[in-house]
Parts: sequence; structure tokens; C-alpha cells
Amino acid sequence: MQYESKVIEQFAERLYGRAKSIIIRYTVFGVLIGAGVGYAAMHSPVGTGIGAVIAGILGYSLGVEKAFLLKLQAQTALCQVQIERNTAGAG
Repeated sequence: MQYESKVIEQFAERLYGRAKSIIIRYTVFGVLIGAGVGYAAMHSPVGTGIGAVIAGILGYSLGVEKAFLLKLQAQTALCQVQIERNTAGAG
């Protein structure tokens, strides 16, 4: 088996792709769940709206955090590739 930097670079690209969409997915999921819970709790459009806003904000916050962790993981992988490039000729 041989080292291939392209594999790690593709992995990092995929992580960045997931990070881009995850904030939207978490926000939408939060809004939908919050709307359902708000309606169930208050049986009114106001309850639906309040639940949607609160859970949407929570979903957005969780999405931002998850996206950050994915980007950090991608950057760590890319850093390993760069270390290999920098040290390949040193040995």
C-alpha cells in the first residue's frame, strides 16, 4: 500500500461539502421539530411560530458548531498532507 495525498485531499473536500450544507439542514430540522412541538403544546399558530423560531435558532447554533468541527477535521487532514510534502525531501 502506498501513500496518496489525493485521498486525504478528497476526504477534506467532502468534509467541507458536508459543512456547507449542515447548517441549513440543522436549522430546517429545528424549525420543523419546533413548529410541531409548539403546535402540540399550544394548539395555535402563535405556538407553532414560537416553537419554530426557538428550535430554529437552536438548530442553527448546533449546525454552526458541527460545521466548525467538520472544517477543523478537514484542516487537520490537509495539515498532515502539507507536513508530508514538507518532509518528503528531507529524509
